Amino acid sequence: MRRCGWLMILPAMAMLAQAGPETDLKLARELATGNDHGQAALEFRRLAMDARESAAQGAYYWMAGYEYWKAGRVDQADRMLGQVEDTAPGLETEVYLLRAENSRSRNRPREAIFYFESLTSTNRPVAVRQLASRKLSAVRLQVRDFEGARQALNGGADSRAEGVGAIAAYERGRDKSPVVGGLLGLIPGLGYAYSGEYASATRSLLLNALCIWGMVSFAEDETWGGVAVVGFAELTFYSGSIYGGVDAAVRYNQNRLQAATRTIEGRAGFQPDYAVLPVLSLRVEF
Repeated sequence: MRRCGWLMILPAMAMLAQAGPETDLKLARELATGNDHGQAALEFRRLAMDARESAAQGAYYWMAGYEYWKAGRVDQADRMLGQVEDTAPGLETEVYLLRAENSRSRNRPREAIFYFESLTSTNRPVAVRQLASRKLSAVRLQVRDFEGARQALNGGADSRAEGVGAIAAYERGRDKSPVVGGLLGLIPGLGYAYSGEYASATRSLLLNALCIWGMVSFAEDETWGGVAVVGFAELTFYSGSIYGGVDAAVRYNQNRLQAATRTIEGRAGFQPDYAVLPVLSLRVEF
């Protein structure tokens, strides 16, 4: 009886050991598709440490880096990519794609340019070259290398006329000066109007005018407590007009660049195919 018991237990233990990684992978997939990227990264990291084959280990470390990047934790993402390079050197293309996006997240355009340029070489898959050419064009535009942005986009197999037009339109346009916006903000609302934020300009003008009217009214009645309270509010609104003029100019410049970037990149991006893991396969989309 004891021997029969062990004969029944051993197969059950083997089944549990086999089901463990599959269950963990299923959990990691569910967390990733449910946008719980931080927890998904931890699960993929555990899978990588438990994997016996270097290819699977590299794939899981890359997935951990990808989920960390989606969670905005780029330092951890880069550490995972370092593990990929150590365990699976054949995943260089995938590593460069994610390192480039990490560099953009850190606002390090020069680093991003290096990785995207490497991905446009002829030994890369066509879809990757097309994706990298668009991304490279957008990053070069960010550093105001207009000719480089055009060359990067024209170098792709899917050169888009609207992207070239967006570069030309951005080059013709002019940024707003935050200094000028702040100085114009000395006149309530004018700093906002300088950057085209007319609703904010009207609101700032009205609030400052109401506060000034309130201060005058309280002063005529010699209600000095009211003057103090309304005066404090006016100081807040007036300083807000100055700082608001600066911020409005910064927002204008950011929105102008983002609009051009969206036109250049379109919907270009990449994402892993969770269904085929532990084989790492990326889907490039446009």
